[in-house]
Amino acid sequence: MMHPLPDWAETLEEGGRIGRSELTNRTADILAAAGVPMPGAAQAAALLVECQARGINSHGLAHLPIYLQRIGNGAMDPKAVPAILDTGAATAVVDGRNGLGVLVGLAAIDEACRRADAIGMGACAVRDSNHFGAAAPLVGRAAGSGFIALAFSNAAPTMAPAGGREPILGTNPLAAAFPRAGRQPLIIDMATSAVARGRLRQAALRKQVIPADWALDAAGRPTTDAEAALAGTVQPLGGPKGYALTLMVELLCTALSGGRPGYEVLNPHDPAPAAAGVSHLFIALDPRRFAGLDEARSAATRLGARIEASPPGADGIAPRLPGTRSETTAAARARDGIPLTSDLLAHLRKAVRLVAEMSARPSFQE
Repeated sequence: MMHPLPDWAETLEEGGRIGRSELTNRTADILAAAGVPMPGAAQAAALLVECQARGINSHGLAHLPIYLQRIGNGAMDPKAVPAILDTGAATAVVDGRNGLGVLVGLAAIDEACRRADAIGMGACAVRDSNHFGAAAPLVGRAAGSGFIALAFSNAAPTMAPAGGREPILGTNPLAAAFPRAGRQPLIIDMATSAVARGRLRQAALRKQVIPADWALDAAGRPTTDAEAALAGTVQPLGGPKGYALTLMVELLCTALSGGRPGYEVLNPHDPAPAAAGVSHLFIALDPRRFAGLDEARSAATRLGARIEASPPGADGIAPRLPGTRSETTAAARARDGIPLTSDLLAHLRKAVRLVAEMSARPSFQE
């Protein structure tokens, strides 16, 4: 029988700060108390806290209670070990076995890098996984080791095809990371919808008005009401072109993995005790087998510098590269700590309560 986790979150004060290492250790304790074996709990905690440290709050510890709820109701297996099915020198299919998505994604990107290190490129198609939060820490991990990395994922149906109103496709994110000389990797991480649903949930909680081009209500009409948007569908990024991009990501993930189509994937917020069935694709390329690592780093550095030095537009705001704000935020939070906002405290306290409830069940075993 597992012992209840001390309710340390109640001692934290809104407006204060917490060090990244302490928050990571505490998050790992929570996951371990929920049945995730070490070191997997530590690895998952590090990835979730990295999002929080980078200011990607909608994909950081906001998802911790959601993952715990799915573990608690039997919808996700905290002890699952992904199975890597070897299909070729450069390719593999990873069966996530309904494990924690961040750990399935980590296993897949690491395997793709291992194959790229051996022969120049590696690709892992993933099935039977779960939501893995932001892709930035996963592709950033690969780029930090000198690889160019790509990630794609399907998601539960929340987007209607252009011209429709039935949710068939997900927000289907894609990400890429490129090593740079003397700086953190250049990371592109984006949903193929006009907005991630996490932003809609945050707006609904705060009773905020949303832009009219973010979502449709249940009748297929543009809406500025976040609650109505959550009952309807998100809009594709850039209209019909974004819809086509979403469709491309969907097929890259499912056609190669043999996973479920997006319209059969369960939303992580769904209370049903059933596997979500998310599919991903991770690709790693070794620049050393192409023009060379130094050239790859130089290319990203040169282009980035050229963009950042270019003159601002009419609004006077200078151009910046994707991920620049996250990079700056991470540096500041490494120095000053991660802010203890009311939202973060609520997520941590809910997580501790959920673990305490799980631990109190007679059927809950280590």
